[in-house]
Amino acid sequence: MKSRKKHAFLVNKPQCVVGLAALCLGALVYLTLRQPDQIYFTRFFGIHTPLFEIQSRPLNAIARSLPAFIHVFSFILITASFFRPGKKSYLAICAGWLLIDCLFELGQKYKAQAARPILDVFDGIPFLETTRNYFLLGTFDMFDLLAFVLGTVAAYVVLKATSR
Repeated sequence: MKSRKKHAFLVNKPQCVVGLAALCLGALVYLTLRQPDQIYFTRFFGIHTPLFEIQSRPLNAIARSLPAFIHVFSFILITASFFRPGKKSYLAICAGWLLIDCLFELGQKYKAQAARPILDVFDGIPFLETTRNYFLLGTFDMFDLLAFVLGTVAAYVVLKATSR
């Protein structure tokens, strides 16, 4: 009789937990430091003012790009947690998320070119219908690009540290 190996859907739970915790931290940054009218998900909770108003310029500068760092970091870890560990798979996941985030940031710089081909595709799809405003109303920030790179490097370090 052949024994069958059980294949777990989630390959690396610590990576997923760290990724989800980082994602929650990112949501907390949005809830506490950003204007609610700029955030899609605050409408669901009836939040109309930021929970905190930080007066420190250095903290505000960090808080402005912290979500960019957290986004790429958390999604790399969450994605990698579903795949077998390996240098090639980790590098591919890191490169993929870095590319996606950088393209979205560049889409804010080149609004018309980025928005035109996808505007109608996402209309009416929950959460994705805001893509139009992301490109047309968003602001390009070089520090976000730097945050994506730093978040990718940090995620790779965590992937290597938590791989089995």
